[in-house]
Amino acid sequence: MVKKGLRRSLIRVFAVLLAMAVWQFGAVPSAPAGPAEDSAQMGDLWIKAFLEGNVEVMGSLYARDASFYAFLSPFRVEGREAIRATFAGLFKAFPVRAIVKRHFYVQVYDTTVVRSYYFTMTLGDAKGIVKSYHGRANIVYMVLEGQRVIVTHHASLLP
Repeated sequence: MVKKGLRRSLIRVFAVLLAMAVWQFGAVPSAPAGPAEDSAQMGDLWIKAFLEGNVEVMGSLYARDASFYAFLSPFRVEGREAIRATFAGLFKAFPVRAIVKRHFYVQVYDTTVVRSYYFTMTLGDAKGIVKSYHGRANIVYMVLEGQRVIVTHHASLLP
């Protein structure tokens, strides 16, 4: 006969395993992604496209009339096509790219999301010169014509 203490322990272990199985295999419906989660997924897609040098995906993330304040340029870039061209030039000039984003602060206002963060970006040119930059950025995401897009993106170097 199993002792009472051992039986209780086995029941607890079974309950925990059952709860983990239900959670893992989706027996409990998960909540739909909201604006913050959607923008986080877009942020992941932005990083992937940046690392791969995929200008088409980069451009598709921005609204038709979006604005982009890049830390490598003193002037604002306006419109999806100009933003796409900016990234095409950056990818050509710097075939080596890496970026790490951290310390996110996310603000959600209905369907509008503002994501602020710090980053370290490393860029290497064809001559082998590699430089790292430390900066901060904020990106505003909105739903336009049924699609979540970046409407403004501002990146600047830390002082």
